[in-house]
Amino acid sequence: MTSLDNINFLDQHFVGTVALKNEELTLPNGSKMALGIDDGHWVLIYQSSKTYALDVYKYDNHEKKIFIDEKQGKDADLAKFKELLNYFFEHARTEDLVTLLPPGAQ
Repeated sequence: MTSLDNINFLDQHFVGTVALKNEELTLPNGSKMALGIDDGHWVLIYQSSKTYALDVYKYDNHEKKIFIDEKQGKDADLAKFKELLNYFFEHARTEDLVTLLPPGAQ
């Protein structure tokens, strides 16, 4: 089981986005997610199913703040964000993912 408590949000070794590699793929519960990481800033794009709109979670570790769809979040929103990330890390199959790196990154 993956725990976000063991992940260093300030790790600067990875900057990029991890996402499902095509539109047809979903996680086992039918949801879709993409995760962008850059120096303590995490952006999670989440869609619970094809019929629901996207939710955009932005977490700023420097400020210790969470935003959902550009609105300030609360502790419950941060807990939901962590729950979604855990689900993504636990259930995404490596062969179904693509990693997008910024220009010049290796």
